[in-house]
Amino acid sequence: MKSTTVVLLFTLLLFSNCRKEEATFNKFLLLNTSGVIVKIIPTTSMSDTLSLTDNQSKVYEFPFERGLSTGDNYAFFADFKPVTVIFNNTDTIIHYYDTLTHIGRYYKPTSGRSFYNKASYEKDIVNDTKYLRTVTLKYIFTAQDYLDAKK
Repeated sequence: MKSTTVVLLFTLLLFSNCRKEEATFNKFLLLNTSGVIVKIIPTTSMSDTLSLTDNQSKVYEFPFERGLSTGDNYAFFADFKPVTVIFNNTDTIIHYYDTLTHIGRYYKPTSGRSFYNKASYEKDIVNDTKYLRTVTLKYIFTAQDYLDAKK
């Protein structure tokens, strides 16, 4: 009887100190509505190329981060280096992190279409509870992006 009481008290003490941990899950969605195939080359290596056909979307889910946050603000491949986007296998535009003047077609981070501008994304926070939050960051390639690359 005494040992059962001790075990019961120990169990109650153990579980009374447990606290759920807060977590944020991040998702990234790419959607192509440009009318042509889009290739994203985040590095100088073609092996990292992401491709989207017209009206195709891709979702990337990432491991949770501890604590509740507002999630990611930029594409996972936008790592402060130039990101090349090729439309229709011929027309190129480059997303730069810096505000310098470059040769060719490019977006500066101040552009509303740049991977390095928070305003270029749609952010949706769902499952926003006391302990869990899921944040989806979405970037949509549009026909205007294709026209910007063709100019």
